[in-house]
Amino acid sequence: MARFDFNFRMNDNSKVLQGKVKRAMQEAILDVTLDLKRVASQSAPHDTGYLERNAKHEIYTASNYVEGSVGFSAVHGGFDYAKWTHDEHYKLGEKSQRKRGGKSRYGGATVPVGTGYLKNALDYNKQGYMNHIKDKYREALDI
Repeated sequence: MARFDFNFRMNDNSKVLQGKVKRAMQEAILDVTLDLKRVASQSAPHDTGYLERNAKHEIYTASNYVEGSVGFSAVHGGFDYAKWTHDEHYKLGEKSQRKRGGKSRYGGATVPVGTGYLKNALDYNKQGYMNHIKDKYREALDI
């Protein structure tokens, strides 16, 4: 599972400012989480489409904490296809070879189809995701 964590501490006790920052961070984390899910799905190997359709995301929010996570679930007959396709090395089938891979709105690299599709989607785009989160934070503070 790929995960984004962003902790923020407020020196100003203004409830209005805190609410504005929290909403901005929730929006930014949702943006990058959905982008990560899309890019990883586009970079996952393809046979029937079951793996790509079973990408899930969650957003967790606390008073000064927002976290987004993305994961894949594709288990058939006790075999964890999602884990195997992510972690193991294999030859891509014809349908997978025709896929282009995923490209983030926030990063710039195209993530290749195949092994490590979720980890690679995060690794290739982490800086772009962090820049987006920082930009939303600055906008919320009107900096």
